[in-house]
Amino acid sequence: MFVLPASLKIGGEGVVYVRPIPGVLQTRAGIFDLKLVVNGDEHTVTNYQKSFESTSWTFSFFVPQSFHNLPGPTQSAIVSFKILSDGHVFQTLDNFSIDIEIVDDKSPFSVDSITPTSIELDEQSSAQLSVAGTGLDKVSTTCTLVGPSPVDATVIGDIDTSCSVIIRGSDVSVFGKYRVMLYEIASRDGFLIPIILNIEEKIPTLKLELLSVAPDDLSPGDSFKLEVSKDVATASWDDVRIGDIQIDAAGGGTAEVSHGTVNGDSETEGSINCSVPSSLEVTAKEEATLTLSATYKGKPMTVTNTLQITLEPNSQTKTFSISSCTPTMVSKADVQAAGFRFSIMGQNLDQITSIKFGNSYQMNILSRTASRIQCRFLTSASDIPENMYRFTVRYKDPQSGVEESKIVQNVRVKITP
Repeated sequence: MFVLPASLKIGGEGVVYVRPIPGVLQTRAGIFDLKLVVNGDEHTVTNYQKSFESTSWTFSFFVPQSFHNLPGPTQSAIVSFKILSDGHVFQTLDNFSIDIEIVDDKSPFSVDSITPTSIELDEQSSAQLSVAGTGLDKVSTTCTLVGPSPVDATVIGDIDTSCSVIIRGSDVSVFGKYRVMLYEIASRDGFLIPIILNIEEKIPTLKLELLSVAPDDLSPGDSFKLEVSKDVATASWDDVRIGDIQIDAAGGGTAEVSHGTVNGDSETEGSINCSVPSSLEVTAKEEATLTLSATYKGKPMTVTNTLQITLEPNSQTKTFSISSCTPTMVSKADVQAAGFRFSIMGQNLDQITSIKFGNSYQMNILSRTASRIQCRFLTSASDIPENMYRFTVRYKDPQSGVEESKIVQNVRVKITP
């Protein structure tokens, strides 16, 4: 744990950096019972943040006026507080102290605005902030960005009403919300500016090219491999997310392709394992177009091309079958839990369009592949009677393309008290 600035005056604002607690999310943790302890005497801090910032283990506080009762010029105070998370209380060790100057905190300058308040940076770039206010000719040539991880920055300009802050992207190790701490030239006292600066990662727009499909003659239910490449070798495949892969048939039919993540075969080339949905209706051999969408670190990639494939009817495609379901016995209380879901296993399950539990309870399909479906109750099942139930499904017949209904006979689920 440490505090910026390391020395504070009465009424001054400091930011506490807390070492992350394993297994605890800072967004679900609260701070309470904050005190500054001098020679065993506790000074209660009333003005402080009661929760951590959303992107870091930091919170701010103001030195209480009770320090006016202490002799100067400086007192050493132990920072003591507790953290509450999910019913667990964590107490700080009494081994960290800060210096409190027994004088009122009076800034020799004031800041009216900082522009812009949102910037994007990468290792190669820098940003310039324009600061407007008064007394800014008294500001030191260095400053600190206080946030998820402290950042040193440079101040240029010695005009009373304005100056600029230069931030190098190579100095920013953690992106998130920051505040600028300016220092007075003479005393080196630090003053936090109450304006939030949002620093985000500058993400390049990558290009993705579809290289090939193997095989390129496909029938419903077939698996295939899609080869792709990206134009920036240093961009990790782990940060590439494949969105929709779609087949658009010449006859007007469309289908979403089931697919996995990108397997990085080299720095620039990768492959994706895919399968044509068995529910796709193909009545005759026809040409089709394969399209894809993707993102890099959440930013849409430019997909430069499409690929042509050939679709053929598959007379061997069978109607779906369900082999098992978990759980097969569940209490009324458990089915109402927010995280409850059924896992249904089988073949050609992507033919299924909707599922009911019994005849009355509609299910929400959370995920679906050809071999597995996860679903839960669409609305509350608080009124469900204790009984034995089967699933009623609607599905698209692979041969006719017509949607039909079927009660699954070989899988039953028991609802218990």
